[in-house]
Amino acid sequence: MRSTWKREKKNKSDFYFFYKNNMEDLNGCLGTGAKETDYLLTGEMINQLPKLEEQDQKIFEYNQGKSNDCTIYSALWALSDLRNRELTPEQIEETNEESYKQWRTRGDGWYTQSAVNLACDMRMKRYPNEKVAYYRVNNYNDEEIKKIIEKNYSLCTSFNGNGYYQLDRIENGQIDNTEFWPSTYWHAVCLIGREWDKFVKDNYKGRRENGYYTNIYKVVPEISELRKSNCWQHFSYVIVKVEDNSEEDIKRLNEMKNMIDRMIADNSAMFNLTNDIKYQEELHRMNEMNRKKKKDIENELARYFK
Repeated sequence: MRSTWKREKKNKSDFYFFYKNNMEDLNGCLGTGAKETDYLLTGEMINQLPKLEEQDQKIFEYNQGKSNDCTIYSALWALSDLRNRELTPEQIEETNEESYKQWRTRGDGWYTQSAVNLACDMRMKRYPNEKVAYYRVNNYNDEEIKKIIEKNYSLCTSFNGNGYYQLDRIENGQIDNTEFWPSTYWHAVCLIGREWDKFVKDNYKGRRENGYYTNIYKVVPEISELRKSNCWQHFSYVIVKVEDNSEEDIKRLNEMKNMIDRMIADNSAMFNLTNDIKYQEELHRMNEMNRKKKKDIENELARYFK
């Protein structure tokens, strides 16, 4: 059942209408833009992902202003956190302008995957000897999300918000609820981990609301709960450092891994459709073999992390 707790707080209705009227057309994020060819960060790859040791204390913040550039800022923010270096306004503007040269319409928002892909390309164009790659992360696996952000990586992600989402954040400087409907805007942010908790890092440096600093705010529910309610999107993206001259090997191994994932999914679907016990046993045996192959590939891919 949809939560309506915010609607009952009449004294805050002015805040709701302010945010509704000012944010319902600000679709800075048009969607995740996820592709079947995306590399997936899973299993042993996450376990062996190196921790970013220098990022424990410093948090870089940027301000997108009134533009619909949140996907660009989210991607560049994750890249900035990865390198532990602050980006210059010129670097941000260069990346933003490049997005319009691709297929983004000036003044409109963009897709998370497209922005992350561009941020990586621009990074390697500026610094050819510092290779990076991006991976997709499923927002239904809270354990995997926790492991990634505890290693100080920033997840580029997005959510469907509205005035009630804003009110929840303003009330005590954090998000406590899971259902916010109907959505009036789609916004890209970064998800980070600090002191064993998860936080949203937004793109409005210096924002204070109701006495709280809310450009960085805690998210209390699990991300999977927010995803189930269609508040949070299905996927996030993470940028990682990889070894030089590893692009072809990484591509080949990830294509094999994606193919095995599809085989596992197909076999699982067939298992549920048949009543033939012997066929079910064969499908189970095949999937056990496929999972072993997948784990071996994950271990090999993890060798390229830097």
